[in-house]
Amino acid sequence: MTTPSTREKILDAAMSIMRDHGVAKLTLDQAARVAGVSKGGVLYHFKSKDDLIRGMVQRMTDSCDALHHRYYAEQPEGPYRWARTVVHTAFDPQGPAGDPVSGALLAAMAVNPDLMAPIQAKYAEWVERVMSDSPDPARAALVCSAMDGVVFQRILGLCQGCEKDAERLKQAALDLLKE
Repeated sequence: MTTPSTREKILDAAMSIMRDHGVAKLTLDQAARVAGVSKGGVLYHFKSKDDLIRGMVQRMTDSCDALHHRYYAEQPEGPYRWARTVVHTAFDPQGPAGDPVSGALLAAMAVNPDLMAPIQAKYAEWVERVMSDSPDPARAALVCSAMDGVVFQRILGLCQGCEKDAERLKQAALDLLKE
């Protein structure tokens, strides 16, 4: 097993702070303390709190993209393969909705919309993938938009007790993607 780099330790620390205390408590000093590095070490990798948040956003989009690729590899070939991938990812507890950091990052991005750029770029790539193998792009877009809603409901804590219906909702979405 490899030892995490200093950059990864700092990102781990920042994510831990946000999980436990929210974005308001995230400072470069606190990230340095939790990571066990000097503030100079943090500044070497991240010039500002916004840079640190961008790093966390990038990590989360990379993680979600890796999850997409894992599910894509498991899906049978054919129409809507990428859309089916999105459905499975939306309900995965290891996905973005399963981590409280997602909500904190959403709050940070609301304060500084420039932090949205990495997510917007990756999202455009995901939409392009979904459209690439969808015989009915409107159907695929509708299902994927619904999955975005599922993810945001979970991130924002709007769906208390909805987990009991999750499998039924997931299956209904997958059924819409059958030819």
